[in-house]
Amino acid sequence: MNIAQTKSDMELKDLNKREEIEFVLERANKALKELESFTQVQVDRIVKALAKIVHENAEMLAEEAVLETGMGNVSDKIIKNKTKSELIYHNLRYEKTVGIIEDNPVQGLLTIAEPVGIVAAIIPCTNPTVTAMSNAMFCIKTRNPIIIAPHPRAKKVTEHTVQLMKEAGRALGLPSGAIQILMDSSREDIQTLMHNSNYILATGGSGMVKAAYSSGKPSLGVGAGNVPCVIHRSANIKQSVADIIRSKTFDNGLICASEQAVIVSQDISGVVWDEFKRQGAFVTNVREKLLLQQAAFGEDGHVLPNVIGQSAEKIARFAGIELPKNIDIRLFLVPTEGIGSEYPFSSEKMSPILAFYITPDFERSIEFASRLLHFQGAGHTASIHTNDRESALQFAHKMKASRVLVNQPAATSSGGARHNRLTPTTTLGCGSWGGNITSDNITAHHLINKKRVAFRVRVPLETENIFQDDEPAVSEFA
Repeated sequence: MNIAQTKSDMELKDLNKREEIEFVLERANKALKELESFTQVQVDRIVKALAKIVHENAEMLAEEAVLETGMGNVSDKIIKNKTKSELIYHNLRYEKTVGIIEDNPVQGLLTIAEPVGIVAAIIPCTNPTVTAMSNAMFCIKTRNPIIIAPHPRAKKVTEHTVQLMKEAGRALGLPSGAIQILMDSSREDIQTLMHNSNYILATGGSGMVKAAYSSGKPSLGVGAGNVPCVIHRSANIKQSVADIIRSKTFDNGLICASEQAVIVSQDISGVVWDEFKRQGAFVTNVREKLLLQQAAFGEDGHVLPNVIGQSAEKIARFAGIELPKNIDIRLFLVPTEGIGSEYPFSSEKMSPILAFYITPDFERSIEFASRLLHFQGAGHTASIHTNDRESALQFAHKMKASRVLVNQPAATSSGGARHNRLTPTTTLGCGSWGGNITSDNITAHHLINKKRVAFRVRVPLETENIFQDDEPAVSEFA
């Protein structure tokens, strides 16, 4: 029985989960055949509409996300919805993804872009709107149908986002099966979806990313974040602290690229410490640190759900910590010494809780940053604040990180920003360090098959005497 031909959208609720998965896959296959005939102009108009509809409904979707998930805050989610829709569309606007995308007559090579096929996209509860939007934009830009699997904790707002995009796309001729959502799915259901799709975008927890990689299908996944941030003696400390606090408190610390530990050398530690306090950080004493640790972490050392994406004030109440009433406390600054599972503050905290390390000198600060990445967050992001280019390069060379940010708030910069030229996205590859296939910021060009057409050239490549050359092989680079 061809379910796709006998059932309508309204009858999905009457299908069992296995039938539903088969249904959405068959609709996606039909959409794929239709999308293959779309021109660059057609897909670009639709991609713009997808971004625009999220931008126009940024406030409503932000409120729905906070209401449903209980994480983050509305004002920052509005900024995220608007900024990501603008930046991602701007980045995709003039990119060729249909037909001949490169033509080099001198080399006799041209490249033709083809879709990769049906894409299964796993959406996290931390970014239920913009990740759904960006993945849909990347897929439609490359003529790939997408089936979105929302996180159970954010399924309503993700479904609403998808419905808005489907309506915007349908008005411009987008096939009904080009953007779909698979609701109320178990882990086994999602594994079935991934196994029967052609390509997977896995943005979420390490377990789901590993499941994507083990599905036997090409997968683009992400790694864990645990961003170390070094402040160098040459930095503008006041500005650096302001950037870090704004980043760490953005959406109540939900973003995986937000700073998790600040590392400073002894000679500037006092100035940095005082500046954090002046700008709204609550520095914990020994007792308060213990209370915070008991409230924020389970016995296994992992951060507990009841502090993820919560404000400092709410976490303080839960931990039984009394905050000063005459100061707007924005985050907890926790003096920390060790790194590893026995030191939970050295891990990713996904909340306005920031570890604070003091080292003898800059070289040891780099060493600590490297150790933090090795413990958790390898391949993701590292940050430094400095006005000395050489110190920035020294830091960058030592970091096993796909993104090294200099003088920027990490949470709002790693995925592309107006003040840098990183590719705008919500999915950050972590390379082989983080167990991923790429260290790129994931975007549309990762979702095309490139067909190379090679013409015979009139002048053959001359290589016969290459090994008779007595010059050193690297002389031209010396």
